[in-house]
Amino acid sequence: MKAVVWTGENNFQVQDVPAPQFGPAQILVQVHAAAVCTTDFHYPEFKCVPPIVPGHEAAGIVVQIGRQVATVKVGQRVTLDPVQRCGRCSCCIGGYGHLCLNTRHLGDTDIPGGWAEYVAIDAQNAYPLPEDVDFRAAALSEPAAVCLESFLRGNFQKGQTALILGDGPFGFIHAMIARILGAEKIIVAGHYKERLARIEAKTGALTCNTHQEDLASFLKTHKISPGVDLAIEATGATAAPNLGLRALRPRGSLIIFSLVWEPEILDLGLISMKELNVLGSCRSLKCFEKCIEWMSQGLLDLGDLVDIEAPLEKIKEAMDLLKTDKRNRFKAVLLPQM
Repeated sequence: MKAVVWTGENNFQVQDVPAPQFGPAQILVQVHAAAVCTTDFHYPEFKCVPPIVPGHEAAGIVVQIGRQVATVKVGQRVTLDPVQRCGRCSCCIGGYGHLCLNTRHLGDTDIPGGWAEYVAIDAQNAYPLPEDVDFRAAALSEPAAVCLESFLRGNFQKGQTALILGDGPFGFIHAMIARILGAEKIIVAGHYKERLARIEAKTGALTCNTHQEDLASFLKTHKISPGVDLAIEATGATAAPNLGLRALRPRGSLIIFSLVWEPEILDLGLISMKELNVLGSCRSLKCFEKCIEWMSQGLLDLGDLVDIEAPLEKIKEAMDLLKTDKRNRFKAVLLPQM
């Protein structure tokens, strides 16, 4: 089969590789759409070992099943949770298997991902996909699920105010979900006017271009006092966590969603004096079903983020566009059957 292979540094090549083997509790999926995530650009920084078939955001059709599989049928349309659990470690037994200590993650070393014609995965990681949800949007169900996790971690309630730091794909999806959950006000802070304009038009969020306006002044102007209920760091920028802390009301919550590559020291005095909550959010726990339901109902239009569609052979061009035209491109989706 054909697959995109990361061969080291910033090199991604289409190669002929063996079709993935699948075990008795696994399924083989013909991939119809697989999205590019910002983490796919950072294999060298994560110290990954090539060669790797990337891709952890994928959807397709089940073509074969293992002998122990009873929950998934051949021919079924599915979207995939890339985080495969062992079922035996303390996290799995404790009810938070998304943090499994023995995770087998699609697109990691020795676990081929979805940038290929076929992918193998545990049957329990496949979620049925309604006919009214197209594969392009379904490939983004994983990023939607991890964004929903942010709100669950922060115990977000209808009528509360959410601040989202970051105007990238995750910032956009967080704003979409905040609207669905009934946020009274949604504030999105970022750097690109084009991205912010699209987010505002789609979600009704108040948008602050932090290259042009101080966030604290913006919140004051819009009478958001004594602060927001929930701040979500979805950019990875050095200053973002402290920006979020300063925007919170007393006993508000900051969600550290993105990986902050060069973090600064958090304002511990502020955390103490305002009794703020600082919480991590990684992957998702029981979020796929709700996101798929919202997509089927037309509440969550993830296809709105797809600005690039390309066959596997155009992976380099797609990734180059995401890098060089960030202000106008949110997501790229590869179509392996094209």
